[in-house]
Amino acid sequence: MTARNLGLGLGLLLLLWGATVFPGGAAEPPATSLDLKEALRLAWKANPNLQISRLQALIAGEQVVRARSGLLPQVKSQVSQTIYDDPMKFTFAGGASFPQTNRNFWSSQTSVNQLVFDFWGTPSKYMAAIKGHQASLLDTTQTRDNVFLSVAQGYFKTLRAKKMVEVAKQTVFDLKEHLRIAQDQYQFGIVTMNDVLQAKVSLADAQQNLIVAETDYIDIRSTLNKVLMLPVTAATVLKDEKVDLKAWALGEATDVALKRRADLKASQERIQQQEKTVVETRAQFFPQFGVQAGHFYQVNNSTLHDNQWFVIFGMNWNIFSGLDTRAAVSQAKLKVQQLQEQHKDMNEQVQLDVQTAYLKIKETVDRIRTTETAVTQGEENLRLNEERYKESVGTATDVIDAETLLTRTRVNYWTAVYDHQMAKAQMLWAIGGINELLPQENQPRHAP
Repeated sequence: MTARNLGLGLGLLLLLWGATVFPGGAAEPPATSLDLKEALRLAWKANPNLQISRLQALIAGEQVVRARSGLLPQVKSQVSQTIYDDPMKFTFAGGASFPQTNRNFWSSQTSVNQLVFDFWGTPSKYMAAIKGHQASLLDTTQTRDNVFLSVAQGYFKTLRAKKMVEVAKQTVFDLKEHLRIAQDQYQFGIVTMNDVLQAKVSLADAQQNLIVAETDYIDIRSTLNKVLMLPVTAATVLKDEKVDLKAWALGEATDVALKRRADLKASQERIQQQEKTVVETRAQFFPQFGVQAGHFYQVNNSTLHDNQWFVIFGMNWNIFSGLDTRAAVSQAKLKVQQLQEQHKDMNEQVQLDVQTAYLKIKETVDRIRTTETAVTQGEENLRLNEERYKESVGTATDVIDAETLLTRTRVNYWTAVYDHQMAKAQMLWAIGGINELLPQENQPRHAP
């Protein structure tokens, strides 16, 4: 073989290999396989709502540092150069004068200011900031729970949509089989052409339903991908799972929710924060006491000492502010009442959330029990009608009606199965325990 022939052969092999590995010019990205824990971990790590909430908690943490600074000494220093066209002078009776400063001099001053007492205004501001930071951390916890609920619901909705595709495919398969039997029966003159046409129409309708089911599956899967910050078009493959949940009594679950729900805790923290703000605002009615100490230096040929050390004890009191302080205190108190009313409403909402999830679990259990039996009966009904049709005892309408009934029953059963899983996830969320689906050791360390 010549070198030219060898080169052509290698080139052809490379082309064939490229066409195999990169069909259409590019390799398809591998499908991502996820279980529920992995999906929750992805959301915990990258979901934008959680990222925003974490940043808000960090901002609140810096507010604590700022509020605490009012309790600590404030150190200030300044240096300046002064140039007069004529130095400042003292004048005595008779016209005699002498300079008070140099015409051109520089000076510096360093001082330490410390608040001594302001009727608990600054300490209350600091405590309010701490409460605000704690509330922000609890907000992040509640945001995490909300995201986890969204992931769990999207996960089981995707599994349900996939199961609807399988049901639709099974219906298409069954109707194709019925069409084949009808055509055979027609060929032997046992049935009329009407049976064949009826089977074709039913098959076309089933194929259309399959197209719709496949489109819905892709759309629901893409929505889940977005929550998980995966490529929207990724062909994500989900493992079929179940949510573990103990059998809760309604009263017990409600008591647990009232103790554990992060949004209720955050609401309580904000009430306490606002109560501290009332104290902070009311302190503006009273004076502030402070002390200042420092060192002053000025280049001056007319003074005996250029350096001076000093201590100043002072009081600052805004005696009348045009009723602004009074209105501010009234606003702060009204804000406390507003937050208390919101907390009462949230308390009722938490109880409603638990009751809704509790009733949904009971409903789906009953639906599963009923539809599971109905599926078995529907399959037997279809089998009997198919046998009757083959024996020319039954009609094509009986077969198609049995197939339609079985399809509806299968849809109802699988809908109930995955609705039950979503209801259990909703119950975990309602009692503040949905984070148990992702064990703490699997959560990233940077999470608050």
